[in-house]
Amino acid sequence: MGQLLERVFNPRSIAIIGASEVPGKAAERRTRSLLEGGFKGKVYPINPKRDTIFGVKAYPDIKEIDGSVDLVMVVIPPKFIPAAVAGSIEKGAKGIVIITAGLGESGAEGKKIEAEILQMAHEAGTYVMGPNCSGMFSGTGSLNILGIPNIAKGHVSVLAQSGNIIDSLTHYAKIKRGGFSKIISIGNAIGVKFHQYIEYLGEDPDTHVIALYLEGITEGNAFVRAARDVSKKKPIVALKVGRTSAGARAAMSHTGSLAGDDVVVDAAFRQAGIIRVSNPDELFDIARFLEICPTAQGTNLAILSEGGGDNSVAADNAERHGVQVPIFAEETQNRLRPYLLTGMPASNPIDYGGTAEENPHMITECCKVCMEDPAVHGVYITGFYGGFRDIIAPHVAELEEKTAHELAALVNTHKKPLVINTSFANAPYPTLKILKENNIPVFDGPERAMQCMAALMHFCEDKEKRKNEITPRADVEVQHTATRIIDTARQERRSSLLEPEAMRLLQAYDLPIPPGELAADVDEAVQTAHNIGFPVVLKVVSQDILHKSDVGGVKVNLADGEAVRKAYESIMANALKVTDQSRIKGVLVTPMAAKGQECIVGMTVDPIFGPVMMFGLGGIFVEVLKDVAFRIAPVTLADVDEMVAEIKGFKVLTGVRGEPPKDIEAIKEVIQKLSYAALAHPEIKEIDLNPVIVHEQGISLVDSRIIISNKIP
Repeated sequence: MGQLLERVFNPRSIAIIGASEVPGKAAERRTRSLLEGGFKGKVYPINPKRDTIFGVKAYPDIKEIDGSVDLVMVVIPPKFIPAAVAGSIEKGAKGIVIITAGLGESGAEGKKIEAEILQMAHEAGTYVMGPNCSGMFSGTGSLNILGIPNIAKGHVSVLAQSGNIIDSLTHYAKIKRGGFSKIISIGNAIGVKFHQYIEYLGEDPDTHVIALYLEGITEGNAFVRAARDVSKKKPIVALKVGRTSAGARAAMSHTGSLAGDDVVVDAAFRQAGIIRVSNPDELFDIARFLEICPTAQGTNLAILSEGGGDNSVAADNAERHGVQVPIFAEETQNRLRPYLLTGMPASNPIDYGGTAEENPHMITECCKVCMEDPAVHGVYITGFYGGFRDIIAPHVAELEEKTAHELAALVNTHKKPLVINTSFANAPYPTLKILKENNIPVFDGPERAMQCMAALMHFCEDKEKRKNEITPRADVEVQHTATRIIDTARQERRSSLLEPEAMRLLQAYDLPIPPGELAADVDEAVQTAHNIGFPVVLKVVSQDILHKSDVGGVKVNLADGEAVRKAYESIMANALKVTDQSRIKGVLVTPMAAKGQECIVGMTVDPIFGPVMMFGLGGIFVEVLKDVAFRIAPVTLADVDEMVAEIKGFKVLTGVRGEPPKDIEAIKEVIQKLSYAALAHPEIKEIDLNPVIVHEQGISLVDSRIIISNKIP
């Protein structure tokens, strides 16, 4: 796909079907932005009513053009589009950008037209972009069919499902300094999909940062895979709207009920290395910061200011965003002290006080010491720098400007990121202009400045961790064993596995299943209990009873044969209140698990992302606090590490209040192996292992529930 899309973004010729020069029309704006945007190739306006458009020869039909056309833009009513697409394909078009709205989003007739044009394009190997989109921009191709004039070139590429957001981003670029490599309005995306654009931009040498605006995600698993691969090389920043759930899903398990729409999106983005933001200005600022700043080798930040208040605000923001503000090494502190007022601490943050206001060169010296410390990965300057001329006297302006050049030289020499936060950021002073022209970000708010620095540091750290990640897979024979178990249940038109079946399936995937046997009558239950060893647990086995505890179908801590006999009779009496004797297989007899920390591990199939893994602590943590973590399958070992450590109750597993640490590696192994099963068997819709009791050594899978599709292909 890469080579063909290359011809789309860097075409030698373009035809505009529906070209116009009537002011205000969508076609007029895009025709004009193309002609005024410096496009070097041939332009063919198509309009049967005009001989010329903006002084360029017009053609009545694309078929009248002599020669082939690389790219076609279509801005005509829906009913004429199939013929236009057919003509474009006949002229050898590599890509067709359909601006026209009122197709698939408007109803059945529009969907029919979309299907027709997509079929033609597919057979010809032509890419369809849109419809219902705003167009596109390519800085490398000097191609602007967005209808937005004077878009500057840069190295940020934008994929957006909203023309308004594109308008905002291009406006920010004009007032904040910035430019773009590619801007793609997605529209209905019937042809080229989001993940395919991401794959292309991942290989595009002119794209250094990818910015996304998403209203909905389709083919979520492919999206995550593409983003995950690309984010190992270049950052992806995304604004995904619709954070509130579209409605509660009817779920048969804890996992399904907890996996709300946006919770899963958040997990998918973290797993894919995507930096998620909440607003368009945030999207622009972080993408721009990542574009122009050097990489960071860690998350240790030096904070410099002429006042303690600004330093305190910066330090608080750093902690909130996961950035470290470490105490400097003694050597660094000794080098800093000559530039500070007597008695001022040199530990970090640094308050150089009044010395810098009268002599801004002190900022250069302090910044230099910090940048030369290998344990410092970035520098944050906050306060009034850039406005000392107003605070002290006009003569300071020249010194501030000199300092700006010095700071730029330091960044160029040491290749470490530097950010400036100053309330004078938008003042028309040469000092600030020098900084901005040298790609040193200047912000008027401490929160945004720190947010950008944190995004850069975390991206670099995450990219390094994920360089050599490996996703293990399940053994083929294991898959066959599990498939046979599932097929038996599906032949009986059941929507869930019986617990003994679930145990056998999990055992096939090498999960530590406790010994257990199905007893068909009370005498068999007593004998099985003696064989296993007391104390034991009895659980009813019936396809009609999924939540066994709710109907009195579970009895625990049974110490002898008489207790087992009474428990069996009680369970059967309770079960017969909700189902018939013929639908009861008996009771499952298993050993009583030793005490430990209750956890829950699960899987649910998300309609967008496919199998989603879930982990949390049991009891109040999951029931009330909903303290759980999610990841999209397949999960790597690094994914599982992050997933387990992510929950707020993680310290419970590491040992608190004298409790010994639990076997965290064992629980990670369960999550990993369960993800194998989720991927290998699309018939499985949900899995709940609840509780999983984690001990100091090993785990006990106390209860397992597996929901399947009972539709036989």
